[in-house]
Amino acid sequence: MAGPDRVAGKDPIDDCLAGAISAEVAAARLLLWRWEVERIEAEVRARRPAPVTPEWEALSRLVAERRDALLTLSAEIANTGGDPQAGRMEGLAGIAAFFDRAVEHSPEAAVALHSLGDARTLAVTTAEIVDWLAAEGLIGPGRDVLDLGCGIGRLATALAPRCRSVLGVDISAGMVAEARRRCAGLENVRLERTEGDGLPSLAPGSVDLVLAVDSMPYMVQAGVADGVIAKAAAMLTPTGAIAVLNLSYRGDPAADRADLRRWAAAHGLAATSCGERPFRQWDGQAFVLRKAP
Repeated sequence: MAGPDRVAGKDPIDDCLAGAISAEVAAARLLLWRWEVERIEAEVRARRPAPVTPEWEALSRLVAERRDALLTLSAEIANTGGDPQAGRMEGLAGIAAFFDRAVEHSPEAAVALHSLGDARTLAVTTAEIVDWLAAEGLIGPGRDVLDLGCGIGRLATALAPRCRSVLGVDISAGMVAEARRRCAGLENVRLERTEGDGLPSLAPGSVDLVLAVDSMPYMVQAGVADGVIAKAAAMLTPTGAIAVLNLSYRGDPAADRADLRRWAAAHGLAATSCGERPFRQWDGQAFVLRKAP
């Protein structure tokens, strides 16, 4: 489903056993490789190290305990078309249609496949993101946030108590409908479906943080990322920032860093995070552009 959680050419089981990725991310990558659950089970058993390591135990336990979820998601990936990055779609309209289908099958997996459809797992990842935003000084009372590609509203819900306002936007009507259901009653959260490049029309200098969690890769794919960054930069307050968690799914860190620095130079911004991996459960990469002093 959403957020491929995979790097082409790298073995997820080896990466997990080496401690480079979590068991959840490893399982998600294998599903997107279209491995059958029986094959995943067999490969995990075959790679049992001696002595047994905590990493292998975590992966083996996950595969055993979440077997039903893995079977369900494997079928759903086949039904929805799987990873939107793996196929050819007609720009943003095709991406929106993919997520409309995905959210009907599993809202949690639709925004983060490594959750394996489990709300508690997704909540842990979401909390990690919010804690990181706070540690970076990007959120706080009195700050207004634009959640670009808000999905089912999981970040809007988590940010609402910690910010003055959150505007969540998404090009998927299905995602926005689910987000509105989950955010009902949060008076400082507004949710909108957008078209085109996915950005709403906001006044210059009106947003403290533009947040794009696993949404920028689809803008890169559709060829609209440069325009999105230009509009986002114009919206920022004098102390505002753009935080991008996963810039692309190209598997080319150098290209991602080059894009970030090019955007910074073009729009009077400073790149203060350039591809770090600050999270434990999720393998998302962090990129931050701040208003230059």
